[in-house]
Amino acid sequence: MRLIHATKEEWRACCEDCAVSSVYQDPRWLDLIESVYPKIRVQRLVCKDDQGRILWLLPLVEIMPLGKIRPMLISLPFGNYGGFLLPKACKHSITDDLLMPLSEFFEQGRAFALELRELQSPAHSLKIEDQFRRFEVIFPESVNLLWKKTLSGNARTSVRKADKLGVRTVSDHRHALQIFQSIYERNASYHGTPIHHVSWFKKMAAIFPQETEIVLGTYEGKFIGALLILHYQGTSVLHAAVSDPECKKVPATDKLLWSSFERIMEHGMSKRFDFGRTRPVQGKLFFKRKWGSAEHTLYYSYLVKQGEHIPNILPENPKLAPAIQVWRYLPMSLKRLIGPSFRKRIPT
Repeated sequence: MRLIHATKEEWRACCEDCAVSSVYQDPRWLDLIESVYPKIRVQRLVCKDDQGRILWLLPLVEIMPLGKIRPMLISLPFGNYGGFLLPKACKHSITDDLLMPLSEFFEQGRAFALELRELQSPAHSLKIEDQFRRFEVIFPESVNLLWKKTLSGNARTSVRKADKLGVRTVSDHRHALQIFQSIYERNASYHGTPIHHVSWFKKMAAIFPQETEIVLGTYEGKFIGALLILHYQGTSVLHAAVSDPECKKVPATDKLLWSSFERIMEHGMSKRFDFGRTRPVQGKLFFKRKWGSAEHTLYYSYLVKQGEHIPNILPENPKLAPAIQVWRYLPMSLKRLIGPSFRKRIPT
């Protein structure tokens, strides 16, 4: 076996021969990262056997996590998940033997850890964490069945409440990106989270023009919520859901989700709706379960250098609480200026 560092062109050609399991494994996702954060190093690894046949592909992005002076390799950051790509006709799983070239590559490099975000339970023996969940709604034959049989009573009540309050959804708004960005910034500020570079969502829409959809929610003449959905190969992925912190009691996200479900089904855009990665927070788990979604485990596998540990940069980490509080009270102009420098070090 030999490991090859592929060029963009070689990578794109190799991906055409492999099964791409999500939009994040599309070659354009790496292009997006490189275009917005050009100083981030991206590696496109191709493992071949002695006959030159592809055994696996692995995209790795070098991230310098907060509090670390050495980088970490992640597949794939700023997305919900992404790991090995296997040839379409492949029957094998990634076992320890097939991991040997990757292990050697890691041991020889400067990264202190390597993270793989896999959808299926791995066949290898790397250190695995399975705290994250993925929720997916499989659309039934009709919108009526979805409403009556799939959704929980709580979800239907929230949608009815939004309707009664006068929440409305808007699709194909000419200024959707700017409105989304504004709500996103207010939402991130409230939660004390550094924001992406201002070009992140703009370039996402430009690089994925057919896949990206932004749905806006209005209340009393004001935009208070938005969804960014990526439609890809029969699956609609909720990439981001944001809402105005000043309207927390208005169930705008519920209304936006239901309206999106209706539109997706009526136009035959997708067969399923993927809520993406979910942190082990009870409120988030409850919200996604109430839509009748099937729950799946996400498997995060790690290679870690001796003496090192996997950094915990989730908001629930109590050590981050002081930094979150300080960040909340910074002026927005400063957050826009320095936020991307911090955001690119948070790979979620």
